[in-house]
Amino acid sequence: MKTVRQLAALEPQTAACIGAFDGFHLGHQALLRRAAQLEANLAVVTFDPHPARVLAPERAPPLLQTTRQRERVCAQLGVDALVLLPFDQAMARMSPEDFVRGILVQGLRASTIVVGPDFRFGAGRRGGVTELRGLLERHAPGVRLELAEEIPCPTTGLADADADDKKLSSTGIRSAVRAGEMAAVLPMLGRWFAIAGTVVRGAQRGRTLGFPTANLRCGAVIQPRAGVYAAALTVVDERSPLCEQRWPAVANLGTNPTFTAETADRSSAAAMTLEVHALEMEPGQSLYDLEVEVAFVERLRDERRFPGPEALRAQIEQDVARARQLLTPEALSRTRAQPLRQRRERSA
Repeated sequence: MKTVRQLAALEPQTAACIGAFDGFHLGHQALLRRAAQLEANLAVVTFDPHPARVLAPERAPPLLQTTRQRERVCAQLGVDALVLLPFDQAMARMSPEDFVRGILVQGLRASTIVVGPDFRFGAGRRGGVTELRGLLERHAPGVRLELAEEIPCPTTGLADADADDKKLSSTGIRSAVRAGEMAAVLPMLGRWFAIAGTVVRGAQRGRTLGFPTANLRCGAVIQPRAGVYAAALTVVDERSPLCEQRWPAVANLGTNPTFTAETADRSSAAAMTLEVHALEMEPGQSLYDLEVEVAFVERLRDERRFPGPEALRAQIEQDVARARQLLTPEALSRTRAQPLRQRRERSA
């Protein structure tokens, strides 16, 4: 897969899926699957940064993925090209007609365009599917417009879920992630929710307890509810010979209360950290400075303060035993997006 960070013509016989695509959930994947049935090549056209971060940064929701995660998921799905259009105030001011003529027709030159039924574009979000169809007929009558169907949202049972939101959406996924309900996330994403980050040096307390951990400096994405999780740790850094290696793991997302001084200033919240103990390997220093991804499979318990290191060690042993039961080969296989099943073979 190639990643394009500027406006350029796509390959001939390309179906272009256009949208924000925060998370690449199963609704997004259904749109891509439909596009893959229509043309020999498949492109995802999205925006970087997310339009909400430019138009209303104070109200912009936290993202479900970093840009690099979006690239990896697209590659796993079998996308041929990911186009990351730079979104700025100039693009935000474009009229619907200028967007269609300048970006879609003269710029991308896709054979087919596929969007969802709620697709909006142009200044003030004035353009919708009806306007898009009319403008394509005016400026590029040979380009096909395909409308993908909405995917209903599975019932999550979350108290803070929007009862009126019947379609699968990134908003519903964020609600489940915030609640730590990973079993509710899976049928919406089609894979476990994951955080990517760079492994940095920590206090090495885990090593003294007999459970060495990789400490992550994470990107600016949403975080699950604090606690201890059964997880999967995958190296995604292409510089490393360990790239694509994956191990069952136990992850702790929180503030390490057992080692927080009793006299600590309680007026400000302690910084959240993500520490991951791989169950089948001893990382040593091999992961430092590498990008890894932590997939959250099931929340095991709240993070809490223990009377001392021995009590904490005993609890970690229980956490590890429980995680081993949960992290079956089937569970670990859900860390990746499944390839689109109905892709056509490329033409010669």
